[in-house]
Amino acid sequence: LGRAMIQIVPFEPEHADAMDVQIAQRMTPEERQQAMGESFGDAWTAMADGEPVACAGLVPVWFGRAYAWALLSERAGAHMVAITRAVRRALDMGEFRRVEMAVRAGFAEGERWARLLGFVLETPDPMRAYMPDGSDAYLYSRVRG
Repeated sequence: LGRAMIQIVPFEPEHADAMDVQIAQRMTPEERQQAMGESFGDAWTAMADGEPVACAGLVPVWFGRAYAWALLSERAGAHMVAITRAVRRALDMGEFRRVEMAVRAGFAEGERWARLLGFVLETPDPMRAYMPDGSDAYLYSRVRG
């Protein structure tokens, strides 16, 4: 059995609602609204077999700077190489000089993925009560020369 090819499509909020989001990223609808608001930025969804397995985007903060976000489903694991390549390509081709992302403290897979995407840890001490649920997070950035 081969892995399904992923298809990258424009993000729709319904994609996130349809995913079985991995445990470390699960939020209530209220927490997701608080975290993401109405601005998803330039965002995409990775589809496998017609179902969303990852959603990601870049929200402009100001000229040259953006905030990256991503939600991955429990089914994303089999597609992580392709998803990582697609996200790196979007980051490389993007207009932003600096891209930041927060990773929940203790979420080792998220920290590993941040590094695979070329992000560097900026906060050796966690940012206290940063996440919508009050949990701590670390700030990562990816800066282009």
